[in-house]
Amino acid sequence: MRTEVPVSGGFVTVYASSPLGEPRGRCLVGAPFGLPASALAIVERHLVDAGFSVMRFDPRDHVGAGSGEMADYRISTVTEDCSELIDLLQPTCVLAISMGAKAALRALADGEHHADAVLVTPVVSVRDTLRAILGADWFAVDHGEVPDPMLVLDHEIRAVQFRRDCELHGLVDLEGTIVDLLATPGRVRVVAGSHDPWVDRHAVRRALSLIEGRGRMTVVPAVTHLLHLDPDLAVRMIDAAVEQIIDLHAARPPS
Repeated sequence: MRTEVPVSGGFVTVYASSPLGEPRGRCLVGAPFGLPASALAIVERHLVDAGFSVMRFDPRDHVGAGSGEMADYRISTVTEDCSELIDLLQPTCVLAISMGAKAALRALADGEHHADAVLVTPVVSVRDTLRAILGADWFAVDHGEVPDPMLVLDHEIRAVQFRRDCELHGLVDLEGTIVDLLATPGRVRVVAGSHDPWVDRHAVRRALSLIEGRGRMTVVPAVTHLLHLDPDLAVRMIDAAVEQIIDLHAARPPS
């Protein structure tokens, strides 16, 4: 079922599906940068087959069926959309991928609803990931020196606006992720690639160590960050994420 949900300044589009019988839990699923929710249909199928209700969504100012345009992409906007949906849909778990994981974690840290998180190849330092992609640290130069617009993974982004947004909301470096992890009330599971060139799994592990008892990481052999370009890897990552979601719900009382 497809539904447009009004949010501040526009709307997000939610795609919902449920298993036969009583669901084991409710999973809100956020897409990575540059991919629409339709690209996560395989995630939905795996979760529904495992007995979960699933709500995928297209945020504002992104590709897909949300309002706005990709050029205005900002992590804080995705965070706001995720927060709105968490409050509305009351998921038991939030599954997010890559840059979407940064937004989901902030939404969980800032909100009041208690949900667990499963983060796949999560960007924990926007600075480091963009430096790996673009070959330069565009957070280290004057705003006037930043190419604007900037091409990121085949998408033109208003780069100065994006950078200012990251700086304003404390989304630039690993330290911001650590603050969010400490503030997130639920458990956090990470599925990381062993040799992901854009996300340092050792940095992820160090951050998770600060919430010992609530954080855990599974490492999947991988040499790329872009799961949609490696279908076999994508299936392995999804299987690992679904295993974590099942495990998290095994300890949850029915809701």
